[in-house]
Amino acid sequence: MAQFFGTLSSLVILFFSVGCASLPRNPVPLDSQLSAQIPGMQDIRAVSGQYSKAFEKDVFETEQQYRSFKGLSPTDQLSVSMLILSGGADNGAFGAGLLTGWTHSGNRPEFVLVTGVSTGALIAPFAFVGSEYDHVLEDAYTRATADDVYHPRWISFLWKDALLDTAPLARLIERYVTQDLLKKIAEAHQQGRRLWVATTNLDADRLVIWNMGAIAQSHHSGALELFRNVMLASSSIPGVFPPVMIEVEANGQRYDEMHVDGGVKAQLFVNAEVLNLAAMRQKYRAVASRDTKRTLYVVRNAKVGPDPEQVQRKMSVITGKALTSLLNSQARSDIERIYKIAQEGTNVEFYWISLPVKYIPHSLRPFDPVTMRKIYEIGHELGLSGDAWRKHPPGLGQH
Repeated sequence: MAQFFGTLSSLVILFFSVGCASLPRNPVPLDSQLSAQIPGMQDIRAVSGQYSKAFEKDVFETEQQYRSFKGLSPTDQLSVSMLILSGGADNGAFGAGLLTGWTHSGNRPEFVLVTGVSTGALIAPFAFVGSEYDHVLEDAYTRATADDVYHPRWISFLWKDALLDTAPLARLIERYVTQDLLKKIAEAHQQGRRLWVATTNLDADRLVIWNMGAIAQSHHSGALELFRNVMLASSSIPGVFPPVMIEVEANGQRYDEMHVDGGVKAQLFVNAEVLNLAAMRQKYRAVASRDTKRTLYVVRNAKVGPDPEQVQRKMSVITGKALTSLLNSQARSDIERIYKIAQEGTNVEFYWISLPVKYIPHSLRPFDPVTMRKIYEIGHELGLSGDAWRKHPPGLGQH
């Protein structure tokens, strides 16, 4: 992946050195950026670092709804599983393979919460609905090529907002994210399950958490388009892929927000600082069941830990290696943070898994089907075996 990021980084450097004019837009005023809402769809998102009463209420209702759906009383034993999916570009084939292998093992649980960033956001809706969509994950991550994700803008990038055009990726999302999928996500949401996807609002410089089940359940005429746009935005590498402009409303006026890859802010997330977990535990201690066992599964769609190599003295290689290392460190920190959240909870088990460090890519070309198939097969094998999960975050002497 270093070569992939190296090529992109070199292109970004070239892009910024040109100094082209900006495209027209209608941004939200600075004093309204944290209060802007999607027209006709209230309380479907939250902003990191800002407490969300709507999300707290939604989270508290999750267990009640899920217990009711399962026909359980407040005192009955309940086990719930949560899946946290990271970014990783074409390495998302690992997570896709892991899920299908997990299905074939017969041990894959139903997830009460699924969160996703970047390529993890593309996987998340299908992992959330269940194994009936495994064929979609396999198809998307073993047969898609670079031409199915983007195409060059050539000289036109000089007056555009990115080097590449992601119209092919938008069409791919449109192909798989259908009204039928939205209906199934809405049904799962009503049963007490939650699907959250993260984007980065560049204007506000914040991570935005989208309650995708609430969007699906809204039955708003623009729900499907917004759902697709959020998925596209979460995987839009800024400067390389175009940002996704999302229409919002503030103080009775319409504006646009600029959203890009959620990985700019986090590679993995659980609550993204929109919930005060300590306060929630105290507030709901009297009514929340202590007989609920929670299991957190964290999937890193890339390697975790040092990945030594002899780095060529070449700009694209140096920048690519540095960016890959930066994202790697960010992912390690995120895994440790999620582990801490699990440790502070009651009756919570923590597991994580990643692409093995020993893996050597077949090709350095981005979105190479042969390479993605190999990564998919590695994930599938680990998902099938079920013995590759680790219970402690990466540390000294670990990979």
